[in-house]
Amino acid sequence: MAKSNAAPPAGQKNLFSFFTKKKPAAASSAASAAIASPSNAAPNDTTSKSRTIDNNKNNNNSNNQTQSAHNSIGLLSNHTDVIVYLAQFSKYHSSYGFQQNATGLSKLNKSLDLLYTNYVNHFPFCDVIVFYDSDHGPDAETIADLSRDRPQLKFHELNGTWWELPYGLKAIQRFVWNRPAFSVGYRHMIRWFAVLMWRYLTMEGYTHVMRMDDDSYLHSRVKYNLFEYMRENNKRYAFRQPVVEDGVGTGYDELIDGFLEEYPDATSPKLIDLYKQDRRVSFYNNWFMADISFFMSPPASVLLNTIDMSKLIYTQRTGDLVIHSTVARLFLRPKEIHWFRDFTYEHMTLCRKEKCGPFVLNGCPQNGGISRGSGVYTDEEWSEFAKTVKSRFKENQCPGSLIMGYDYIGAEDIRYCSKIHSRCRFYLELLMTANTTAVHHDSSVYNKR
Repeated sequence: MAKSNAAPPAGQKNLFSFFTKKKPAAASSAASAAIASPSNAAPNDTTSKSRTIDNNKNNNNSNNQTQSAHNSIGLLSNHTDVIVYLAQFSKYHSSYGFQQNATGLSKLNKSLDLLYTNYVNHFPFCDVIVFYDSDHGPDAETIADLSRDRPQLKFHELNGTWWELPYGLKAIQRFVWNRPAFSVGYRHMIRWFAVLMWRYLTMEGYTHVMRMDDDSYLHSRVKYNLFEYMRENNKRYAFRQPVVEDGVGTGYDELIDGFLEEYPDATSPKLIDLYKQDRRVSFYNNWFMADISFFMSPPASVLLNTIDMSKLIYTQRTGDLVIHSTVARLFLRPKEIHWFRDFTYEHMTLCRKEKCGPFVLNGCPQNGGISRGSGVYTDEEWSEFAKTVKSRFKENQCPGSLIMGYDYIGAEDIRYCSKIHSRCRFYLELLMTANTTAVHHDSSVYNKR
């Protein structure tokens, strides 16, 4: 299959002009062109994949006239906000093995039910897209079932440039890469959410995005338009659960330090010091919201391209959680990042092996959990909710790995970082201080497009 070598979209040809680079200026033009298209491109390869967009045509009005670079099922809309999923419609997950309840469909259906019940039905001013790759796509019956009473729902296949190895890598090399249990498809997923999604959604005309996983569950009603809240308060990135993430992969810290040395004016010394105070304080990004233009513009877009060209996503399994957190913390002031805490959210990964740690047994929480929304439940209601969660583990009580707390249920990682006395304290306090200046959550303010 031919590799993509698409020209940069309009407005992205001189990406480095706003900050100083220590290398000779001649090097910048090549790197500038590279950021606009993924590192799949082979040297001197001018052919493009089927179903990809020729960005040399109609660049000036691409948001209005661009053809989709994929197969899509669903009506076109003029919405600029979008909620995205990436789902596998098969009995066997490429990295986690056989899925509970036969397929991932039951999880996705539950997630969509809760999303529509607690948010989309009240604020139907956005699209909902379920992405999938060609090896794990839904059949027509599944699409019809999931789409019933969900008018904003669309299905997009990722293929070609959006779902392939970068130039120079081969699938067989996976077995010598770091953490080989994670499939090539899993690493494609990381690359999609970390690097490629921003360009795709921009070409589709979207400006703001919310991510959900097929096992992300919104357990309580959101009473205001989250996208409008982001815009009205100048928030460019948002998360629900903080976490400490140590698994960045060999060479990642050195790559970031090299970038900051090469581009000394890319961000402020204060933000660099704040990042280096503890690089591992991160945002659990199975749920996040973002202003897409932030990731499409320098310096964020330049760093994303640098990371993509390094191929660490594949060779080291450097995750999108790590990449999002690095980019947001380095280039956004705390007042531009929001920690949502007023809705109850669940994302819980269970141990699939016989044992995943000293106290983490098969079927018990390994990562993540359920964060209680502030003001959502009475203590009695939360206690009853906790009992229903605990009943999921009646065959194995999961001693030591199932935390049952006042405002959290699940594995230790999220609870630890959410505590104000943890190593995350210094950064979370900055966010909470900044968030006190945000507009109050008044539905009259946000109950609009």
